[in-house]
Amino acid sequence: MNSCHPAAVILSRLLVDEAEHRNPRKESINTASSISMLPTELLIEVFTNAFWESCSESIEECGPPGLVAPTYATAFDPHSPSLFPYNVASVCRRWKDIICSASFPTFWTRAVVVVGIVSPELIQKMLSWSGTLTIGVAVIQDKSPFPMQAEVEDVTRSILPHIKRLGGLRCSLICSSDLAVARKTLRGKARRLTYFHLGYEEDDGDGEYNQEGMLLDFDAIGEAGNGWKLITHAVQCLNLDNYSFRPACYPKSDGFHDLLRLRSLSLSWPRPRDERSSVVRVTGDNRTGRIHFRELVAVLQEASMLSWLTVQNEQFDGLDKVSMVPCSLPSLRFINFDYVSWAFVERFRSAIDVDPHSFVVTHVLDFAAQ
Repeated sequence: MNSCHPAAVILSRLLVDEAEHRNPRKESINTASSISMLPTELLIEVFTNAFWESCSESIEECGPPGLVAPTYATAFDPHSPSLFPYNVASVCRRWKDIICSASFPTFWTRAVVVVGIVSPELIQKMLSWSGTLTIGVAVIQDKSPFPMQAEVEDVTRSILPHIKRLGGLRCSLICSSDLAVARKTLRGKARRLTYFHLGYEEDDGDGEYNQEGMLLDFDAIGEAGNGWKLITHAVQCLNLDNYSFRPACYPKSDGFHDLLRLRSLSLSWPRPRDERSSVVRVTGDNRTGRIHFRELVAVLQEASMLSWLTVQNEQFDGLDKVSMVPCSLPSLRFINFDYVSWAFVERFRSAIDVDPHSFVVTHVLDFAAQ
């Protein structure tokens, strides 16, 4: 097993090696274990039990008690070789032939796509195996010193035909420019999308400029204030950074401004940001790197059912003490702030009318004291 990327190895085994299929190795014929001799009906029972066990193990609470994210929304390790059904499909050709088909659509309601490893053709196969069921897709990316914008765009376009079936979408990429490409490529009405997560490890810009400073040709460039091309009104768990949050949740725009069902909101940056991070330098461009506090409050006012709020490593503009009608959030019970400014904490307390069960501030950046 490739210790660097076991998931990629498992996924690659789903590809049919026609040459090997036509000329099976002699050792594979002569070494038959007892489990390989089981009738197909009994193997299906084993697979079904493994499926339900994987579902129960991967469910975790992402908010207050009772707010449980579905299987595809959990922070499972997508590199784990124990991830069902890919581990089962990689055991032997017989098992793969049984499980990799449209006969068991429930098994394929969670799809894992490794950027640069899984081809668009294989993505289409995996997604077709789930039939018409609601699906959750995790798009992950291996360590790479270079952005993979073309590959990310290919993956996103492969998912688009199934946009109406998406119940959850998790994009965990390396570079912010790669994630920006995924965001700009996503379009359509995702009526079933309840869980949405966009995350990355390194900020190298918003994907509109290449390393030579030349403007890239994306349809969505210049639409920062006009919402997204992806629209959903069913989202319950939303995990974004401010570059994704601002165009998605801009009041009166398309995208996620209708947050009546939102239960959990997380705004996070990859690492702590200091007071000077209001503008981030990228090749060929400058871009504003903060959310205005009034924008945040305007969005929160839309989320009357919000129960869980997390803000990590983010800084905000507009924290001066200007009069503002308090925003009432009666359902907000759990608040977690980490590496935010003390001014933000105080401004939040004064502007948000809330009586939480838990209000945790882990790290506070007191810029005034520096």
